[in-house]
Amino acid sequence: MKKSRIYAIGIGCLISLAVPGTAALADTQLPAMEAPGEESSASSEETSAPAVQETAAPAGAESAGPGEGAETSGSSTIIRDSQSRTDYSQIGPGIGLDQDAGSQNQETAGTEFTAMTVSDPVVKPVEKYSYEQMKTDIEALKARYGTAHMTVNTIGTSADGREIYDIVIGNVNAGKHVLIQGAMHAREYMNPLLMMKQIEDALAFYDTGSYNGRKLSDLLSQVAVHFVPMSNPDGVALSQFGLDAIQSAELRERIQNCYASDTAAGRTSLDFDTYLTRWKANARGVDLNYNFDALWNNASSTWLLPSSSGYKGLGPVSEPESQALVNLINNGCTWAAVLNYHSMGNVIYWDIEGNQVKAKSQHLAQLMSAATGGYQMLYSGGGGGFKDWLQLKDNPVPSITVETGKVDCPMPLSEFESVWAQNRAGWALAADFALLY
Repeated sequence: MKKSRIYAIGIGCLISLAVPGTAALADTQLPAMEAPGEESSASSEETSAPAVQETAAPAGAESAGPGEGAETSGSSTIIRDSQSRTDYSQIGPGIGLDQDAGSQNQETAGTEFTAMTVSDPVVKPVEKYSYEQMKTDIEALKARYGTAHMTVNTIGTSADGREIYDIVIGNVNAGKHVLIQGAMHAREYMNPLLMMKQIEDALAFYDTGSYNGRKLSDLLSQVAVHFVPMSNPDGVALSQFGLDAIQSAELRERIQNCYASDTAAGRTSLDFDTYLTRWKANARGVDLNYNFDALWNNASSTWLLPSSSGYKGLGPVSEPESQALVNLINNGCTWAAVLNYHSMGNVIYWDIEGNQVKAKSQHLAQLMSAATGGYQMLYSGGGGGFKDWLQLKDNPVPSITVETGKVDCPMPLSEFESVWAQNRAGWALAADFALLY
């Protein structure tokens, strides 16, 4: 399968980010260029059937579903400016491009929270950070840090009866809200661990830490940060613990039928247990990141049966998990940004055809690329993704997808140290970004 890798970090625009003004950014058109094509063989673990048409991801990154694959045409994408390159090795995690502008306030703001350490943290890295562990940690965080700055809501129930949590840090009545969302794909369960540790950071350093020269307490009084760490809890449980983790006999049968049809079609040659570890969909066999009402009829997958991946469902927002996210966004809050965590590839997808918040999404991606130490910015093809819906809907919201890690999912615990170092400050960056507009 031939695929193209599209590089994108608009350095010319980065210079303008040192000040809050963004008019120049919206008017700037950067040159586009496509990297040389590369030949790639099919995965040795999974083989796609002829009926499936997927957009290829960049080298080192998996296809992340609708709207998250790299566009094979370079005609409408932002790329690196070859005339001016930034040395990202000198920009540590959590340090945005406005570092100098905020440094004069650092003495009064306190210590940058990314330089601080939580003593005996509640949230501890484990190989399989489960739904049950997340629930236990939520209660432990409330017990340790109180509820003055932490509000726990449930926004829906999964197909197999698990609650989908929305954990709000900061002022719930703030004028602006941002959403951090993860584990829409089941096997990407390192991201809930990342997000739960981000939550503990925010609580532990709420009154003592700062970000980019601003007190966290000041930031979080103006921006409420919503975390949905596990959008697909059934799928996570299935990927981690196998078929017995699913409570419904009907759903267990459906999952077994997915394996039978995928095997018959040549979509997988894995044994059943290994096949489940690679699961991406929800317990009904619907790939949630194809299930949103954004170019859904043109979504890149044409696979028509429930599966471990790639099946978009019978219609847009047909699944309880996607409904929960849509209802959250439609709850009347003023949403300023959405950060979606997927895995893997160390890349950022920021655009889609018809994007109504193109300049703001690009700006957010540029800031995040710098903070992560240089994650590549890529255009998104396809449709049906949550990011796509946010960028295309009425009252659109700037949104990006950050693909963490550089090895196949499910990622081993050994990968977490680098994922944490690169993405620790992602939530604060999104909140700080919200105050620019």
